[in-house]
Amino acid sequence: MKKLIIPLYLCFIAISYAQSFCIKEKEGAFIEDPYIKEYTIKSVEEAFLEAKKPLDCNSKNYKTVNLKITNISNMPIGYSIYQRANNYILNLSIELDIGKQKYTYSQSSYYTLPTGGEGDLPKRQAFEDAMDRIKDMIVEDLLK
Repeated sequence: MKKLIIPLYLCFIAISYAQSFCIKEKEGAFIEDPYIKEYTIKSVEEAFLEAKKPLDCNSKNYKTVNLKITNISNMPIGYSIYQRANNYILNLSIELDIGKQKYTYSQSSYYTLPTGGEGDLPKRQAFEDAMDRIKDMIVEDLLK
């Protein structure tokens, strides 16, 4: 029984003294779309948690992570027979400042608006796809 208690105690000590992080968005760094803002923050938080980096803005000594969307743009790449743009590429770039380190991530994703009746759903799906790939890159960098 003592063999089991000691490793658990040491594991608790290591977790309790781990460096915590607090994610904050830079002033004026987000576009006005609340969906994009919330999904971006949520994805970055998930990346930190997947990399076993605790998030706690209330701890005494946390590292501030400044999050900024540096680019989100749509560019038409295809046209219908009626000369209307219906295929687009979404470009997304974000920047993370963690202390003295700066990380920049960029991804592109394609989407189609065949009839226009879907509204923003294909564009949001393309944004989510690009952000999910960025999240994987963030986890990779945090685990190094």
